[in-house]
Amino acid sequence: MNISGIGSYAASLVAASRSSAGASAASASADSAAATEPGSGGVQKTDFTQMTHQQLFDWINSKIASGEMSFDESSTFISMTVSIPVDGSSLAPDNTQKVDFMQSVRSGMERALQTNDTDLFARLQSALQTMQRFQGEVRGVDITV
Repeated sequence: MNISGIGSYAASLVAASRSSAGASAASASADSAAATEPGSGGVQKTDFTQMTHQQLFDWINSKIASGEMSFDESSTFISMTVSIPVDGSSLAPDNTQKVDFMQSVRSGMERALQTNDTDLFARLQSALQTMQRFQGEVRGVDITV
């Protein structure tokens, strides 16, 4: 496994998450990375335009665990999960603020073009294509009443 291009902190986040994963964690990951819309019959769908950092992190882990994404492919996504607070405290994924990750990636692509960073542009373009492919994916059904 090659983890070049990703910080050791991000790699440790994935490793820690994998080691604590179980049946309930897989269920929680699917639930937390999905939104249940009112009137949707409890169907939960992936929405990268309204997701917390923690929900994105859980989505990444579910894709790696299912074999739908390699660890190398996840590196660009992993960097998006880290929320760096102004006070320099915890670098843990934020589970409070919803972020439009698709727009964040588009903005990053614009900055990469302005700075002629073709490598970053290619990685972000690939991440955006992945998000577009999985946007709206049914992640589960809430059958509780």
